[in-house]
Amino acid sequence: MAVNPKPSSRKLNSDSGAVKRKRVQETAIAAKVHKKAKRDAAPVSGHSGRSADPKTSKPKTGKRNAALIQDITVKWETIRHPNTTTAQRLHIVNEIMEQVQGRVVDLAMSHTASRVIQACAKHGNDAHRQALLAEAAPRVVDLAKSSYGHFLLSKLVTVAPKSQIAGIVKMFKGHVAHLVRHPCGAAIIDDVYHVASAQQRTAMVAELYGREFVLFSGEAKSITDFIHELPLPKQKAVIRNMSQHAIPIMEKALVDSPLVHRFLAEYIAVSPGSSVAEAVQLLAGPPLVRMVHTKHGAQVNCAVISYGSAKDRKKVIKAMAEHVDKLVDEEWGHTVLICALTLVDDTTLLRKSLVPELQKNLSELCKSKYGRRIILQLLHPNQQKYVPLHVQQMMHPPSKSASGFKTSEEHAVEQEQAQAVLGGSKKDNDVRRQEILSEGAGSLAGSLCSTCSAHAADMLRDPRACDVILEVATAGSSGVLSAHHAANVSKVQQSIAEAAGTELPAKGVEGVEEHVMLQYFSSRAIRRLVLTAHESFVLRGKAVARGSKKKASG
Repeated sequence: MAVNPKPSSRKLNSDSGAVKRKRVQETAIAAKVHKKAKRDAAPVSGHSGRSADPKTSKPKTGKRNAALIQDITVKWETIRHPNTTTAQRLHIVNEIMEQVQGRVVDLAMSHTASRVIQACAKHGNDAHRQALLAEAAPRVVDLAKSSYGHFLLSKLVTVAPKSQIAGIVKMFKGHVAHLVRHPCGAAIIDDVYHVASAQQRTAMVAELYGREFVLFSGEAKSITDFIHELPLPKQKAVIRNMSQHAIPIMEKALVDSPLVHRFLAEYIAVSPGSSVAEAVQLLAGPPLVRMVHTKHGAQVNCAVISYGSAKDRKKVIKAMAEHVDKLVDEEWGHTVLICALTLVDDTTLLRKSLVPELQKNLSELCKSKYGRRIILQLLHPNQQKYVPLHVQQMMHPPSKSASGFKTSEEHAVEQEQAQAVLGGSKKDNDVRRQEILSEGAGSLAGSLCSTCSAHAADMLRDPRACDVILEVATAGSSGVLSAHHAANVSKVQQSIAEAAGTELPAKGVEGVEEHVMLQYFSSRAIRRLVLTAHESFVLRGKAVARGSKKKASG
């Protein structure tokens, strides 16, 4: 009897592999069929399963609430009509609030319905606003990041009474660091920061220091008040956390909020030189102009100019050139201009970009509360009676090493060893002033002398301009105007003498300006001018006497 040969192991393996592949394919097909059947059996709303068509499974808020939105929009048109009375508006708001109860957040994210909900917040009473806040609180982050929903939060923050401010600030606790890096969220954080108290503002900024400052905030303090009390590893950890928030903010140029201005000012103040150099490169340019209207924003501007390279300073000057006419009259904006004119070595760039804008209306600039400080800083720099001490400190921040993180002792050693520091100015201050004021009739010094000569009497009577004409008449500190404008300075002195030498008006005559020798500000300005001239004469006499003694002894 013949025996069938035993199949080889290679053939058995190939047959088992084919069977295995066939089973896998059958299992996959069965799974697809089961999944498709499950989707087809799912409800249209899509809450218990995923539908084949996502557009029908998850309808948009507008489609889901189309009838409701249409109804409340009609009522909104009545609310916004100018002939509608206050009582009628309140009655309609009551009706709308009853209709939208439980769906406020979804409706606020709709283009049309968001305006209706905002109108309810505006024209409703405190109870209506409290109800809106209660519904918005659980999803405050979603609303803040919504392109339409954040307008409702902004309206609620704007119209909220003082009694609700603490609750609103508490709603955003723990979310500041996240929202401040979002375009819509940053706008809401800005609104909350404006209505918050000083302590609440400090607590909001402290959230950007690290998570532990959110969980264990206690009495919030500024980072500059306690950073040096921490051990060095903890200092590095805090600054590392701050940089994780600061760098995205600067990269996205989300620098409009005063909270961001304060945070960046603190970040630059406590960070090592390497981190500050990176921040300067990110901020130098147009973003800085949007920060000059606040104290901390101006502090950041001055820090960028002080720590920046020549290339960084050039970007800042070009960005400011188009806004000089507005900056000269701002409380903090003029500080940035003074800092640029005090620290930037490229005087040619300054004469081309900033000086022509200052010359356009020089007579009014000398009478401006803040604008005159720019001129006086050039004529007599760092004079506390002209430029306050806190402004001078802002213009001259502490020097920083160009290297990485250093302790205070290591930083002091580096300064003694004259190692590289950020920024700095190589040009002598007197030389810089002369180059900015320049020579010739069209220069800033020439225009200034011409203005003072033509309006000597008016400037003497003005409480602010009298300081400017006095400094011009004395040729400025270190005789900065004597080198190229000695003749023009003499003309200014002659104009002052002519104004003081005019006849006194008769008593009882109306419509005549008070004589400069009798008017309060002008009489004291002339007295200061006479005393200054006397001191100068005495000093020259002593110098001549010392020279004569040296010759006699020699």
